[in-house]
Amino acid sequence: MNSRKQEILQLVEKNSAGLTAKQIAAFLHIDRSNVSRYLNELAKKGNIQKSAGRPVIYRPASGESTELTPSAEVSFDHLVGADASLKVSIQQAKAAMLYPPMGLHTIIFGETGTGKTMFAECMYQFAIQAKALAKDAPFISFNCADYAQNPQLLFGHIFGVKKGAYTGADTSTTGLLAEADGGILFLDEIHRLPPEGQEMLFSFIDKGVYRPLGESSQAYEASVQIIGATTEPADTFLGTFNRRIPMSITLPNLATRSLDERYEIIELFIKQEANRLNQPIKVEKDAILAFMLYDAQANIGQIKRDVKLVCAKSFLHYHTREQNSLLIRKKDCPLHVQKGMLKMKEMAERFDHFLEGKGDYLIFEPQGTEVEWSQDSDSNMEVYQEIEDKLSSLNQVGVNNTDLEKVITKDVDAYFASYVEELTQTSTQRGMIAADIWNLTNRLYDIAEQRLDRMYNEKARFAFALHLQLTLDRIRKGTEIIHPDLNRIRKKLKTEFQVALDLSTLIEEELQVEIPFDEIGFISMFLSIQLGQEEQLPQNKVGIIVLMHGNSTASSILSAAQELLGSSNGVAMDMPLDMVVNQMYQELLSYVLDNQSMFLNGLLLLTDMGSLNSFATLLHEETGIRTKAISMTSTMIVIEALRMSEAGRSLEDIYQNIQTSFETIVREQFQADHEVKDNKKAIVVTCFTGEGVAAKLYERISPLVDQSKVEIIQMQFIEKATFKKHIDGLLEEYEIKAIAGTVEVEYQNIPFFSAYDIFDDQKLKVLKSIVKDEIPAETIVNSLDGTITHVGSLSILVETLKSLVQQVQSQLHIILEPSVEAGLVIHLAFLVEALRTTGLERQFPDLTAFQKKYRLETDILKTSFISIEKNYAIQIPDDEIAYLTEAFIKNQIDTPFKLYTQN
Repeated sequence: MNSRKQEILQLVEKNSAGLTAKQIAAFLHIDRSNVSRYLNELAKKGNIQKSAGRPVIYRPASGESTELTPSAEVSFDHLVGADASLKVSIQQAKAAMLYPPMGLHTIIFGETGTGKTMFAECMYQFAIQAKALAKDAPFISFNCADYAQNPQLLFGHIFGVKKGAYTGADTSTTGLLAEADGGILFLDEIHRLPPEGQEMLFSFIDKGVYRPLGESSQAYEASVQIIGATTEPADTFLGTFNRRIPMSITLPNLATRSLDERYEIIELFIKQEANRLNQPIKVEKDAILAFMLYDAQANIGQIKRDVKLVCAKSFLHYHTREQNSLLIRKKDCPLHVQKGMLKMKEMAERFDHFLEGKGDYLIFEPQGTEVEWSQDSDSNMEVYQEIEDKLSSLNQVGVNNTDLEKVITKDVDAYFASYVEELTQTSTQRGMIAADIWNLTNRLYDIAEQRLDRMYNEKARFAFALHLQLTLDRIRKGTEIIHPDLNRIRKKLKTEFQVALDLSTLIEEELQVEIPFDEIGFISMFLSIQLGQEEQLPQNKVGIIVLMHGNSTASSILSAAQELLGSSNGVAMDMPLDMVVNQMYQELLSYVLDNQSMFLNGLLLLTDMGSLNSFATLLHEETGIRTKAISMTSTMIVIEALRMSEAGRSLEDIYQNIQTSFETIVREQFQADHEVKDNKKAIVVTCFTGEGVAAKLYERISPLVDQSKVEIIQMQFIEKATFKKHIDGLLEEYEIKAIAGTVEVEYQNIPFFSAYDIFDDQKLKVLKSIVKDEIPAETIVNSLDGTITHVGSLSILVETLKSLVQQVQSQLHIILEPSVEAGLVIHLAFLVEALRTTGLERQFPDLTAFQKKYRLETDILKTSFISIEKNYAIQIPDDEIAYLTEAFIKNQIDTPFKLYTQN
């Protein structure tokens, strides 16, 4: 038994009157949530008794109290969807457990929060109930990601350690295989096992014997069924595992499950909270709808935590507002849950049977019995007791109810912070950073937030924690750390440098290392960035004035751009050809002076030619308003300028992005006319040193790509303008598919992934999709040969359509997977063939409404197809344009980055 758990058990056994988790935590100086987890495990095994009601009292198993929390037996029947979405998975699981003589080793696939651990527990309980396992057979659970960065410790946990196997191994210890003998060993995040550990596990699977770490002479036998779980997709999982583990089960994510099942999941979690509080919970109908519709990225696990949070806040309102019942309203839900109601209009009809006859509120009664899952860490949360304790202590000092709620709401949010962190930080990320480094990073950044009066989000903290861990490795190895531009950093980041000096002292005291002076420069740079931080949009956006020759040129272009965007932003000023330049300037100057409040964040002039471009300098000198001008303006440039202004981008940002973007377009057009460069693909990984974090990103990305086709380039990032110049140089030789690093760079429409993203398995899949090999035009031509016969050269048509599909992606600012691109090319080829022969008559449903909603997108597609229509003497109907627009929009990759014109 775990030493901490043994210590808690002994303390409870000495106190027959019983103890609360809070009392035990205070006595043993242990975190209360950990105490709760151990207590629940002891109660589950019958070592101690757990009372019903609050506060929960834990007593010795031999105590007189018989008032135990009622519980039901764990089984597949308690899983929502057992007869629907999980039916096949459950049948597979039962077959695996009953397979003679001792079951099949199994791998469970599923995204974070889909319930893999609880599914494995159901498999174990089923085997006991079916007598495939003995009643006292062990179920041992272990997360490989927790020790993925320390292979020796990881192998030692699983296989055991022989004394002297490595420095610090002072005694021989048995491993999890020995503990699980006769039962099941559940290995979560099994893909995190290093290659050496995989071979040791495969040897055990093949032969039923294993050797502890450091043991060379003696092998040990064990009868253990392995159940592994992974967030990796089944089609890309390690082939070695697939060959060794015969049964694979895939659990569905929340998005693929029915609305009925989603309602059952929400109902189950609310009833669990009603059970813990022993009173009904009344929920506003709109709150239920929001929970059913919002995007729960971490699947069922996220719904569970969000329900707990809103129930805790309801419990707080119940006490501080003296309400008659526990009430949950939509406005009490987290903002990301409330956003679910934005989908209500398009899905209203599907909710009729949920809402019919139920009024404005739904009441969830306590359900009496509750399944206690031994692997459910959330079941140990005692937030309600925390709220009552806090209320009691604050009442004693005379704080009124209004202030009470403000104070405790912060505590409730803080109480859930660790659970939110679990949702936003994958086990892969947790495994990357040692616990002491995480804790130290958070303390350092908390200090920095106070000293610098700014906020640092999880992405920024993760990037620094990874950098710090790697820096410590370099210091301990005696590797020299040199900052190439330390003097400039000391001058430019004076405040951050001073804070970094103080933080480095704390690092030295905490970790007993000497931080080089150059490293303080790198720490200053980390403090100066706010990775992925959403900036507050300025109240005053950059002003846009379109100024052109002609009686209505500027007005027409601006009107078209506004109509396509659904925007009223921007001003048009037309200059008749008989108007003198000075008169035009005076009109512009008068307008700007009369409306100076519109231009507090700067003014961008979009002109067509000639002397109008010089107006920017004159305006700035006379008014002091920062002004930039772009000449040779087109409708697309006006659209981009308006869109970025609406998004709150700065004047310099808009100016640079438009200049760069349209220079690139022009350059690509000339290249297309004269030469087609077959540039090799590349991914750039970058950090301040160009070594530590960049090297880790390289290690994470390299297994995903064929490096004979995609090069991973490590670069140092010291200053943004210099970095962009390096990117420009690389673009001469490479097609850069993505940039990954510690400093967010939005440049040349290249997708950016933070270090945090790279260690998130789901977002890494997006990167893999972006760099995936394109399907060659020759392959598409061969697949269509003999089918498409009325288009002249099939090869020319396919090449033209491939180029067109890529052009549309660029203009819509989306990315499609290569297989989707190929599918669209094939679809377009058949469309051209049909229009040249039999014609098409299908109709797009609600065409007018779709065109109104996606006016800009459909216009881009219409314009893009003009050359196809001309070359092949066809007319593409509006209905087909709508279908194509829908295909592009619905099939775009859900990226963790935003392209520069998106808002």
